Amino acid sequence: MQESKTFYLYVKGQKVEVSEEVYRAYVQPERKQRKRDYRAKDKVSVTSIEVLSEKGFELEDETQDFESALIENEDHAEELSKLHAAIEQLSERDRQIVKLYFFERKTQQEIADIFGITRQAVQKQLGKILVRLKNFF
Repeated sequence: MQESKTFYLYVKGQKVEVSEEVYRAYVQPERKQRKRDYRAKDKVSVTSIEVLSEKGFELEDETQDFESALIENEDHAEELSKLHAAIEQLSERDRQIVKLYFFERKTQQEIADIFGITRQAVQKQLGKILVRLKNFF
């Protein structure tokens, strides 16, 4: 046989007996709020820079650095684009030499062996290629 439970609420410090229905109606919203509060403590809150400054946090304005980096990246991308366009203007053989030397990091001797020419011929050709590439800039 199941015993009947007695439910109590405290009203102005006095213990008052209430029905289960009243007890649950009163306690349920309170429990939900405690759950929300518990879950909220793990979440990150967002605040403004002004509020942090008022609370004594020292903040550096890095927007200038960000803008400078953005401009620098755009300039770099533009230079890279020009370089690719300049390389496209070279002959097939010169493009292969550029690729082997600058991108695959082959030595002048390794390139000479690939093309069946002397290392000095590769050195001379690289010099001519660099002059042509510089003319694009």
